[in-house]
Amino acid sequence: MERVNHVLGAPLPAAQTEQLQAYAALLRQWNPKINLVAPSTLATLEERHLADSAQLVPYLPSQQGLNILDVGSGAGLPGLVMAILCPQHRFTLAERDQRKAAFLHTATYSLGLTNVKVHAADVMRLDNQYDIITARAWADLQGILTLTSPLLAEQGAWLLLKGKAVDTELRACETMFHLTAEKYPSKVSSIDGGQGWVVHLQRGQVELKPSSTGNP
Repeated sequence: MERVNHVLGAPLPAAQTEQLQAYAALLRQWNPKINLVAPSTLATLEERHLADSAQLVPYLPSQQGLNILDVGSGAGLPGLVMAILCPQHRFTLAERDQRKAAFLHTATYSLGLTNVKVHAADVMRLDNQYDIITARAWADLQGILTLTSPLLAEQGAWLLLKGKAVDTELRACETMFHLTAEKYPSKVSSIDGGQGWVVHLQRGQVELKPSSTGNP
């Protein structure tokens, strides 16, 4: 798991390495049946999916016991990967596709993750408040904010993986939402060949702050 270690800036404990390896094996086993990820990306699974998801971890707040919602979780990216790496936090993986939700249930049980709950229904049926909301390749920014704003705690934040269209998406939201936005270059190459971004959003005045360092 060298690429995961790289984005985290530290080597993983042996137990978490084993869990990520077991998760990757499960994903490969299930993928021909329900297309959890693009088959063309399986050859670079650690880089394309595991490291891409893991790079969100350093941007989490330092406090313990965060309630984190991963919307459109699909294969558990990024939520299941983050749950493996952050056993001190509680994760809800929202996925309305029942086949993918079945995979998430199976993976959670097989990996022995006690900090994960799978919500196998539309995200709009949730009524809890979450400290962090994550998403990856689920919807455009306007769609994410519209559907999940009622679920974000007052001092909460969105932590999103977005592609090269992130600035266009942010501008499209300016008239609908008041946001403080920070974006950081992804440490993983984008599947479309453009620059990927880690985007941190909180309610507030619209203010885009690019960072050239990639450090939280």
